[in-house]
Amino acid sequence: MSVLMGIDLGTSSVKTMLLREDGQVLALAGAGYDVSIPKAGYAEQDPQMWYEKMIQTIQEALAFAGISKEEIASVSFSGQMHGLVCVDTKGNALRPAIIWQDQRAVASIRQIYQTAGEEFVIEQIQNRISAGFLLGSLYWISREEPETYEKIHKVMLPKDYLKMRLTGEILTDYSDAAGSAAFDNIHMCWATPLIEKLNLRPELFPACMPSAHVVGNITQKASEETGLSTRTQVVNGGADQCMQGIGNGIIREGVFACNIGTGGAISTSITKPLYDPDLQSNTFAHVMDGYWYIMGACLCSGSSLKWYDQQIIHLGDYQKLNKETALRPAGSEGLLFLPYLVGERTPHQDPNARGMFCGLTLKHDQFHMARSVMEGVTFSLKDCMEVLLGLGISCNQVIASGGGANSPVWLQIQADILEQEIYKSITTEQACLGASITAGVGAGIYSSYQEASGQLLRLDDKIYTPIQENVKIYREYFQIFRELYQANRQIFHRLTELGSFRGAE
Repeated sequence: MSVLMGIDLGTSSVKTMLLREDGQVLALAGAGYDVSIPKAGYAEQDPQMWYEKMIQTIQEALAFAGISKEEIASVSFSGQMHGLVCVDTKGNALRPAIIWQDQRAVASIRQIYQTAGEEFVIEQIQNRISAGFLLGSLYWISREEPETYEKIHKVMLPKDYLKMRLTGEILTDYSDAAGSAAFDNIHMCWATPLIEKLNLRPELFPACMPSAHVVGNITQKASEETGLSTRTQVVNGGADQCMQGIGNGIIREGVFACNIGTGGAISTSITKPLYDPDLQSNTFAHVMDGYWYIMGACLCSGSSLKWYDQQIIHLGDYQKLNKETALRPAGSEGLLFLPYLVGERTPHQDPNARGMFCGLTLKHDQFHMARSVMEGVTFSLKDCMEVLLGLGISCNQVIASGGGANSPVWLQIQADILEQEIYKSITTEQACLGASITAGVGAGIYSSYQEASGQLLRLDDKIYTPIQENVKIYREYFQIFRELYQANRQIFHRLTELGSFRGAE
């Protein structure tokens, strides 16, 4: 029986899963890392570090499973979205990758709209260009680091760098290209007219192929470095939000994913490219043919709680944090948190938005504050859901994923605030599972994503149902949450101007 490998390149870790084709998880290995912040508002990572951490997890997974490398039929990828990797003709990274959390290109994006015109941009890519998206970051490099720009042979999304190191081939897939802000989601190709209008070189952008496309085999050099067989096929892979969806069985309309990872998102699959006219959300090509996915994205979800734990209370014990937080009442006794620590995307599209606690009193302790962080993140996700529902998309089921799905108190908060029953998959690493399924579809082990989903996916018996008393409380708090941003928007922008990173300039 064949074994599939799924690799998830995330923002805080890389994880490798070994999955037998009948659905048994043989091994799961992970290796963590941090985001480099050389200046306020910047967010970078070293592609070589990604590769080294991937090798570590591959070798650990193989050792744990105790299988021969020859048993692995194929490998595929789930990758953090939007980021920019620049390589020279030898495939060497020319600078650290600029990842999705980066805010440096705010002024450059304004220049893009001035140069190309807003209507032209929308016509070309059907989305808004946000800071941290590949196109804005590349435009910034062309203006601020021209020496680097002239050396670029190809640009790629983060997971594509790992794929290049394994195969020697440079290409991407439609779902990841769609999140670059340089891709036409209707005609399924690079938005060359926009790229040329910005005086960027179209030849920098790699070929696009379907996610289940077989790129090639593991090279001899990569085999020696990773321990994988040169007979193992490498399958193209896709964006992590798509892979999370595949791993959760979100392959039909009406099923929503609520993902709380480093960032957060509410997303669903749709069979036509439906776009928000206000561009508060994003509609991107899916890994499945004939599908798109629409998402509202929050920049600082799980990372808000991580920041609170690591920078403020230094507890380092999430089990205790969850236990104590569950003892605090819904609404945290009048305390609200805005999770805009690195700006916000949906619905505000505001890189200068900032985080805040509001309503602090002497009775509040560290666990009231922890609960308010969880609630604030979930309110931001409700903002995303409201945008999608406002487009006429129906929600029949919500499946939780990401690190937030490992917290019972947070799952109940999601049920109460989103006013939906919350389900979760038995498999905890849905992005790895989605990548493994893609490896199987590409290798011909499964005929389709639908077949694989029917065979492999199971939901946990535990369903989190809204507690009506909490629902009433949260409805009132949600209105105040929304008003807090509007009331403080100008103050956030003034504070940004006074800070070391002047995002408004």
